[in-house]
Amino acid sequence: MELTVVNLEKKYKTKPVLKGISFTIEKGELIGLVGPNGAGKSTLMRSILGLEEIEKGQVTLNGYHPTDSNYFKYISFLPSDNYLYMQLSGYDHLAFVATIYEIPTSEIDAVIELIGIRSYVNQPVKSYSYGMRQHLLIALSILTKPAIILMDEPFNGLDPTSTIELKQLIRTLHGQGISIVVSTHNLDILEDLTSKIWFIKDGHLITDKLDPEQSTAFEIKYLYDGDIDQLLLTSGYDYELKKNSILTNPSTDIDVYLKWLLEHGVGIQAVTPVNRRLEEVYKEFYEV
Repeated sequence: MELTVVNLEKKYKTKPVLKGISFTIEKGELIGLVGPNGAGKSTLMRSILGLEEIEKGQVTLNGYHPTDSNYFKYISFLPSDNYLYMQLSGYDHLAFVATIYEIPTSEIDAVIELIGIRSYVNQPVKSYSYGMRQHLLIALSILTKPAIILMDEPFNGLDPTSTIELKQLIRTLHGQGISIVVSTHNLDILEDLTSKIWFIKDGHLITDKLDPEQSTAFEIKYLYDGDIDQLLLTSGYDYELKKNSILTNPSTDIDVYLKWLLEHGVGIQAVTPVNRRLEEVYKEFYEV
């Protein structure tokens, strides 16, 4: 099951928002989507769902397009706004979706148990906390057994307890083989959920910014009798000097750098990979 987007372009009036975006999401992937306000994260999700008219490009899922009714059997959306009817109960919402997709009552009960909303599912939504409403939206999003779920700012407004519960729920769904794309401004949450992070900048999607080969620095513990700082200044490489260790730049070819150190009389005791924090990458990439 693959979601394929090819050369997607979207404008608002004369302003380009998405510029030739292409990617593939395969079964069971968990992807974080980041970018500043106005970068196009929500527009991308809405375009994938057919909720935005696009100027150019193609979106397919399991051979279907957003204009095909069968397309929505395989994809669900958790919007940033709660599109719920306050007077209806959670169960009323689930029963409505089940009727449309001819889903048996037993599957409604299974989803209620999985999401953990049994204690309040029969109460009107107006009595729900924000976290309870988010759980109901997730229950609605998985009732059709989708292959992929798009989540737009699902952690907004959640207290710490609800945040922890939602993260665990996302991990559970991902463990069942569902592909999930999470758009959020909370970088710490994304970093905790997944190492696969996509960035949107100037209308383009960058999918390899956190590739291990590009985002991993190395800490080198060394032995050297002379002035190590003066020596390293002659190397031509960027570095950070710590007590008894050197921290390389992620762009440095570690094999070449180690060879240079050895050739200049530096003893190597240990070499340890150090992954960069997502916040550091974000600040550098968006020049914050």
